[in-house]
Amino acid sequence: MENMEKKQLPEKEKPPFLYHGSLHGEIEEFEPRVSKGSGEKYGELIYASPDLATASIFMAEVKGEWSAGRLGDISYVLIPVPRDEFIENDKGGHIYVLPSDTFSTEAGRGMGEYEWASTERVKPVKKLEYHSALDAMLENGIQVYFIDKETHKQIKESKDHGYSILKGLNSENKQRGINVKF
Repeated sequence: MENMEKKQLPEKEKPPFLYHGSLHGEIEEFEPRVSKGSGEKYGELIYASPDLATASIFMAEVKGEWSAGRLGDISYVLIPVPRDEFIENDKGGHIYVLPSDTFSTEAGRGMGEYEWASTERVKPVKKLEYHSALDAMLENGIQVYFIDKETHKQIKESKDHGYSILKGLNSENKQRGINVKF
């Protein structure tokens, strides 16, 4: 692990609660773990967000690589799986409400102010159940894109974080007329 000073984001009032999206509905206590993706870099943590919409992204079960992010104040998820296959396998999920006492956020880590982490065990205070992860994302304003693997690669490699490609794609939001943001 690098010996670097952690940069805290500008002081914002810490929210009393944070949200954690999960496929699993039987969690009584969260324990820090190494997450997929950048987890090796940061070690064992529990992740949560002050934003319910952001947490809803993490209920989705996507086999293989996928991406989520923000363009300005608009959250999106890129799912490189055929739409019908995703819908067929969508079992919904749960969003846990967690007390924020042990959580902090750092500049440069993950989704910035939308991603908080704790190194300590945390017991949820409430659990919200969703029958469809896709419906939850759409209802919460996440722009959902079903794309192929080549388009996913192009978006990840683009200089404008994929905006020029995304604006030309047809989101699930547009198809259903739900919370269309771009």
